[in-house]
Amino acid sequence: MDLHFSFGYKVRRFILNKHTLFVLFFFTNAGAYATKILWSQYCQHQGKMKLLVHVDTDPTSPVPTEPESVKLWLRESLDENWKIADEQPIDYLTATVLFEMEEWVPNKTIPFKVDSGKHEWEGIFRAEPQEGSILKAVGLSCHKDIAWPWMEAITEIISHDPDLVIFTGDQIYENDYGSPKFLAKTKKKVPQGIKNYLKKYRKFGEAFRELMRDRPTIMITDDHDVFLADLWGNGATLIEGKRTSGGYPAHPDWVNAVEFTQTGHLPDAVNPGPHGAGIKSYYTSLEYGGVRFAILEDRKWKSPPTKVLKKQIIPSGEELPEKLRSHTDIEVVLDPDFDCTKLDDPSLHLLGTEQEEFLADWSNDLKKSGQIGAVISASPWIHVAVYSATSADLDSNAWPQSARNRALRAIGDAPVVMLHGDVHLGTLGRHGVDEFNDGPVTYSFPAFSSPASRVWIPIQGGQNRQPGFPENTGQFHDRFGNKVTIYGAGNGLNGYGLIFFDSQKREIELQFHPMNEERKPIKTNVFGWPHTVKF
Repeated sequence: MDLHFSFGYKVRRFILNKHTLFVLFFFTNAGAYATKILWSQYCQHQGKMKLLVHVDTDPTSPVPTEPESVKLWLRESLDENWKIADEQPIDYLTATVLFEMEEWVPNKTIPFKVDSGKHEWEGIFRAEPQEGSILKAVGLSCHKDIAWPWMEAITEIISHDPDLVIFTGDQIYENDYGSPKFLAKTKKKVPQGIKNYLKKYRKFGEAFRELMRDRPTIMITDDHDVFLADLWGNGATLIEGKRTSGGYPAHPDWVNAVEFTQTGHLPDAVNPGPHGAGIKSYYTSLEYGGVRFAILEDRKWKSPPTKVLKKQIIPSGEELPEKLRSHTDIEVVLDPDFDCTKLDDPSLHLLGTEQEEFLADWSNDLKKSGQIGAVISASPWIHVAVYSATSADLDSNAWPQSARNRALRAIGDAPVVMLHGDVHLGTLGRHGVDEFNDGPVTYSFPAFSSPASRVWIPIQGGQNRQPGFPENTGQFHDRFGNKVTIYGAGNGLNGYGLIFFDSQKREIELQFHPMNEERKPIKTNVFGWPHTVKF
């Protein structure tokens, strides 16, 4: 059944005397009413449905004595009347309302409606695809405001009718939409900081709300979502000094609020914390349509460059270009002769000890289940999207090498692909730890609207590549010494990914759907895709 919904406004007529007009004017300006329901995100896991509703309230306005609530209505079919299912108050800091429903029946398509008394929003809780069918997911990453609102591209995505949406981070960039970032360094400034953030995130929601309206969404945060160009969370601490010393840039309440607006609908966190300076975590697992997902945080515990570097490593006696001088710090090694394997230290972290243990347990459970799966993280664990063929960026999850390898060993031979974003370059390859190709396949989605500014053009061609294949494919040691086999790189292309999980055949097909500089879909073949992983 093809169901389409639209939301409308309830029109009410008032006869206002001067006193009533004054009262309405006062409360409207005080932010006491949800003037609009903007969009929703939802996810269902093992019989628990979470729906996160975004409303147009102002975090800096006074919180009313009796917070306004939003009602959730359900109906079994379009022919039945709406029945109220729940009512929850607005959280005025995040401008959200969270509904959690236990004992959810996953095999039914259920229309839903939320209303704030003045405005409504409708959507569909999709029936979960049956195990054994093909689960279709769309993968998206890196959404600068260039060419916003990307109507042609999003229309094309919706036409694929994906069962699941995966956003791997950088849903927003901190200075976009004419709104320079404001860092809330103190608790008092947190509401102002969230208002500044929401100006960007609401633009993202406005663009993608029709995609998220009728299908579940996995969403994780990356560095730009929390107003940083690079993020080494250093165990969920706060920055003291330069960003390369690690940590988050604003008050923990601001970080927690930002992450909740993007991840509050995900399955319950394995260990929500708080950790470090008081920052919560959301890493978790999801089982949907016969496919299992490990949803990771590969920034929050990552060690910072200052653990191994005190100054930038540059070629001796050379004058660097202005772009490199002004856009890099100690995190980018620019000396082509420097041996970056020396930057490894087994005591450094990528995922942190607890998350490594979670990943190992999850992988073992996946193998026992007989299902297939995916590991989702913000950034790929290889160093192929680069400033230059000889530079080495410690923002890459190819570093720290020992921590990267521990995480890959935790996955082991589990039947998974790894899905990421972050690097502004669609890349496809396979990890190696002890030997080439002993790790999982990795697909980093192309930048959706951010500049496709990085490339994979190695100095020497890959080893053991197939006859006639491009020189940037085959087996390489990346700049940090990690083994990687590259199947394809979408140099200069924007786009998005489609992933087809075929549980019955035990295979996963990875596709690259390119877009041009105007962020409009184009029809062109990208070498390496489609690629099918068979287990």
